[in-house]
Amino acid sequence: MEDLLDISALIQLRVDGQFHELDVLPSRTLLDVLRDDLGKKGTHLGCKTGHCGACTVMIDGKVAKSCITMAATLSRAEITTIEGLADDDGSMHPIQQAFWDEAGLQCGYCAPGIVLSS
Repeated sequence: MEDLLDISALIQLRVDGQFHELDVLPSRTLLDVLRDDLGKKGTHLGCKTGHCGACTVMIDGKVAKSCITMAATLSRAEITTIEGLADDDGSMHPIQQAFWDEAGLQCGYCAPGIVLSS
């Protein structure tokens, strides 16, 4: 008998406005899919427990920690990463611009989580 953790699920996601159809194992987090499959490197791995906020994204308009969200549970979800927050012309979102203007961030590693949570 096949191990249940080896059975993949077909999910459909819209990430930063782009449609994706992916086969994912139930053990993979949204963070794994974003970084490894879709190349969204602005979403960072920090604590692996959802406490630090470096992995923060928006799922269907609500702030979520991608390191503890299983990708297989998200079919048809709308995901916004820090890369997707900017305008189509590449200009910063007003929240990003405000942080930039006021030098509101230090090293930048957890910046995506702070900006998306604002």
